[in-house]
Amino acid sequence: MPAKTNTQKRNIITDKLVIEKTGKTMEEWFLVIDKKGGLNLNYKDMYALVSSIKGLESLGEWNQNLLATSYCWNRGIRERGEKGGGFEISVSKTIEVPVSVLYTSLIDEKVRNKWLGKEKIIIRKATENKSVRITWSDNETSLSIDFYPKNEIKAQVVVQHQKISDSKKAEELKIYWSEKLEKLKSLLEK
Repeated sequence: MPAKTNTQKRNIITDKLVIEKTGKTMEEWFLVIDKKGGLNLNYKDMYALVSSIKGLESLGEWNQNLLATSYCWNRGIRERGEKGGGFEISVSKTIEVPVSVLYTSLIDEKVRNKWLGKEKIIIRKATENKSVRITWSDNETSLSIDFYPKNEIKAQVVVQHQKISDSKKAEELKIYWSEKLEKLKSLLEK
C-alpha cells in the first residue's frame, strides 16, 4: 500500500459540502466506509460501495465519486493522479491565438520542434482544431491533447499525459509540460 504522502493536503470535495448534504463529516463517512471493508477494495468497487451507503444518496453521483477518491487518498490506497493504468497528469495553458494556430503548433513538425524539441512522437489520431492522441517518445506513455476556443483570438490547450509509471515521474512530467506550454505561449504570442 502506498505511504500517506501529500494525499491529505487537499481533498477534491469539502467537509462543508458533505456536512451540508449528509449531516456528517468526511471522516465520519470514512469510518463507515472502513467498517464496510473499504480498505480492501479497488476503485471501481469503492465507488459502488460509496454509492450504495444509506445517507450518501443526497451527494449525487458526482460528489459520491469525489468522496470515494478523497477516501482513497486519505487512506493511502491511491496517490493523487493515480489511475488504474498508472499515473496521469494534466496541464493547461490559455494562449492568445486562434484555436487553429494552437492546433497547428502541435501538428506541424517544424513549429512543434521550436517549442517541444525533437521528441520522437507518434500521432495516432488527430481531429482538426479539437484533439490529438499521441504515443510519447518513451513508447510507453501516451498523450491526450485537447484544444478549446475561448474566443476568435484566444484558445486553451490541455495536455493529459497518461500511463505514467510512478508519482515521481508524474511530478517531473507535470513540471516538464508546464515549462513546454509556457515556451509555446511565448513563441505564439510574440
